Amino acid sequence: MANIEKFPLEARGETVSREALVQAALHEITQNYREASLSNVARSYGVSLAYVSECVRAQTGKTYKELLQKHRMETAARLLRRSDWNIQQIITYVGYENTSYFYRLFHERYGVSPREYRRSRTPRVRASA
Repeated sequence: MANIEKFPLEARGETVSREALVQAALHEITQNYREASLSNVARSYGVSLAYVSECVRAQTGKTYKELLQKHRMETAARLLRRSDWNIQQIITYVGYENTSYFYRLFHERYGVSPREYRRSRTPRVRASA
């Protein structure tokens, strides 16, 4: 029975709801954001990439790429606040290979560089005299 799950739904004579496709796309973003791909969702449901993309945009008002970038940026910001990882480790962890692209996206979203963001949001420990 587990092997049947790997075949496209159309091959089994089944249809999939638009809502199920959108939920699968959102799940792909949250669970696999480092390597997320809308093609994976389309392939697993046996539908076209264009159809899944249109469903996501119609239901969320955003493209898959916009939703993925939002999740990656929020994850990076959280790591900047809560971890001691260096910025390059965070960039790699959230799924970006191009450092300058990450910096540009981050600055567009938060209005500051990742370093400035970390400094402004990390509590400072005062040394006692």
